[in-house]
Amino acid sequence: MLDLSVDLSPIQLIGYLGALGGMVWPLFRGRVGILLAQLVPSFCFMIHFWLLGGLTAAALNLLAILQGLAAIPLGTRPNFRIVYLMILPVIAGLMAMTWTGWLSLFAALAMGLVSVARYQTGVARFRLFMALALPCWFTHSLLIGSVPGMLSDAVGMTINLWMLFRLGALRPFGGAGPVLSNPDSESSGP
Repeated sequence: MLDLSVDLSPIQLIGYLGALGGMVWPLFRGRVGILLAQLVPSFCFMIHFWLLGGLTAAALNLLAILQGLAAIPLGTRPNFRIVYLMILPVIAGLMAMTWTGWLSLFAALAMGLVSVARYQTGVARFRLFMALALPCWFTHSLLIGSVPGMLSDAVGMTINLWMLFRLGALRPFGGAGPVLSNPDSESSGP
């Protein structure tokens, strides 16, 4: 008989809270809204992955919180870029200290792409790099056995790709689809 029970242990509940946040951030149109919304899944998945034994992912999610906050002023205060860039060597050091093989590889690839995404001041470019990062997080979640992580990443990928399509960023060779005069100037609300 097929077991359809859902694990509601504290480890999984924290992961499901993160999954909710991971499904919400792509709905925001503006860069600052996206960055603020990403703080919730970063915090929850930091705890979730740590409890599952994914030390690299837990450490990277902790730094993702700091990185997300440091990325907010990049759009209005370009001189703040040095503060943002100073976090990158710390991320690399934590990856090296917590390295465990394949799990760490996919967490590192994901965080590297997220770092590039958050450095972008244009929303379309931000979303494009996130579209590359989310499959890496999905693979990490698959390898560690995190159903909430896979759920978050699958829904996040789908919504993010839909938002990119709406921006006209995924139109192949001038095909049909909406075109915005400035796809990087989205409003901040969902």
